[in-house]
Amino acid sequence: MMSEDLLKKDSQSSRTVEDIVNEIKELDVNCDPRHLVEDAFIRRYASLWSLKYRTLKGKPITYKSTTNPFANRPWQRQILDDNHPNKVVEKSRQLGLSEVSVTELIHFLAVHSNTKAMYTFPTYTQMQDFSVSRIAPVFKGNPVLQSLLSKEVNNVGMKKVGDSYLFMRSSSSGSIGEGVDTDCAYFDELDRMPNNVFEAFAEGLKSSAYGYVRRWSTPTTPGFGINALYQKSNQMRYIHTCPHCGHKQFLTPEDNIIQINPRGVNNITQEIEDGTFIIGCKKCKKELDRWQEGEWVATEPSIKEMRGYHISQLDATWIKADDIMRRKFNYSSKQLFYNYVLGEPYANEGLIIYEQDVKNCIRIPKEVTSRTSEYVGIAAGIDWGEPSWMVLLGLKPNGQIDILSIYWAESNPTQPLADASMMAAILRAYQPNIIVADAGYGADKNSYMYTQFPNAFYACQWTTSKDSRARIKFIDQWNERAREVNVDKTVKIQRTLHSIKNATLGLFPWNEKTQILAKHLNNTRILDDEDDGIIFQRAVRVGADHTVCSLTYAMIGMDKLTNYSIALNSGFRAEFI
Repeated sequence: MMSEDLLKKDSQSSRTVEDIVNEIKELDVNCDPRHLVEDAFIRRYASLWSLKYRTLKGKPITYKSTTNPFANRPWQRQILDDNHPNKVVEKSRQLGLSEVSVTELIHFLAVHSNTKAMYTFPTYTQMQDFSVSRIAPVFKGNPVLQSLLSKEVNNVGMKKVGDSYLFMRSSSSGSIGEGVDTDCAYFDELDRMPNNVFEAFAEGLKSSAYGYVRRWSTPTTPGFGINALYQKSNQMRYIHTCPHCGHKQFLTPEDNIIQINPRGVNNITQEIEDGTFIIGCKKCKKELDRWQEGEWVATEPSIKEMRGYHISQLDATWIKADDIMRRKFNYSSKQLFYNYVLGEPYANEGLIIYEQDVKNCIRIPKEVTSRTSEYVGIAAGIDWGEPSWMVLLGLKPNGQIDILSIYWAESNPTQPLADASMMAAILRAYQPNIIVADAGYGADKNSYMYTQFPNAFYACQWTTSKDSRARIKFIDQWNERAREVNVDKTVKIQRTLHSIKNATLGLFPWNEKTQILAKHLNNTRILDDEDDGIIFQRAVRVGADHTVCSLTYAMIGMDKLTNYSIALNSGFRAEFI
């Protein structure tokens, strides 16, 4: 009983090795103290625990090998043994990090009594596959672990391990964390999850003595998802020491993939001869010995709140430089090559909007605050939220479109529809021909706006289509009876970015409003993504993007005015109250 209390205490503390040994010496126990020390270390370090209890495809787990490159993964150990409460891992694929996460998860439940862990996935199918192919074999591979698994509570979404519980959920719903007080939350492939998934678990984790958060993913674009978190962490990098010159370095494709055979690449046939590239030293350019164990070093050691790790295929002994460069030919998307193979975020600079891009659009003398004869059509776009935002577009007889003004309005808890009422009051001065508002939030506000502008108002439903043949991808679907329009979000956001980049929209002089617009545009990204072999694009944000959404809604409305061959100079039929 004394030994069990000791081991339980060890699993919940950060005592040193000397503390453990001294405490064991003071115990009056009949068993060999060396066994207690061994058990304490096995419980404390998940990597040691895995060596004793885990198998992979029927073979023991290994982290270090001098002969088998696939068994030589020394950089996994520290990631696995790190008990920091807030841990993030930015990684490339094919590095065995899924097995690391499984090991940490089962180890946590096995050695911490009466705890709960939640493991989340972007989709329900991924959750099912993980439960069947990753979790179930862990218990089948060892009789000790098998004895911990409850027969009554053992299904795809939930398992009881000893007196602890494992929940597995899809993160597609924001309600996954509601009502579940968890001790440890795992977020697998974070960049493929909806925004703010973590917030669903935040309150439940606060009541735990552990409150562990584990997030990892292949990155997508700089400043988004796992990369945004990694940038806020202590940014651990795996350091290799050159055996030739002694230079210490972490590996990057620009510095460490070195071509030693200048004739080894055939760009026409897209073939690479063996031995064309090496993983070499940044300084002396000689080949690095990746069999030699490196060390984890924090590049931002002053940051204590979050522990971050970055690891890529460049660090993997079994992956050669030639193979990496061959895959560069095979990827139709440069971004996915950087994400999946190199573990690096990547952005298409051509679609990133900078402040100067917005300033290039300035061509009207001042902000337009009401309808004038200069504009034959006016469209408004509204993004409901806290606060709500609105952008006004004006159409000139020559087809030129200008951004007339930008507004925002706060809601008021004591005055229902305060922001919608303010937007309606502003719109009356413009007499808009069409208003398109966000349908995903604020249904009561849309209902109110329809009563104020019944002939002009529409709500917009937008989604991202993964099927390039989908009709909605090219043609907006207008429903006059429902007063709704359905569009492909990514296509429309892309068009907005192109319009600013090419300065096809006019803009009023630089002020607070245009500065906000520039910031929101810079926060908008178009990502390449992949699902079941299908490569598609999706729009994401790395920060606030409200005016971008509002502008896009207004442009959707302007499409309807111009594409349907309405006689612009004859005026429009609309009702205003």
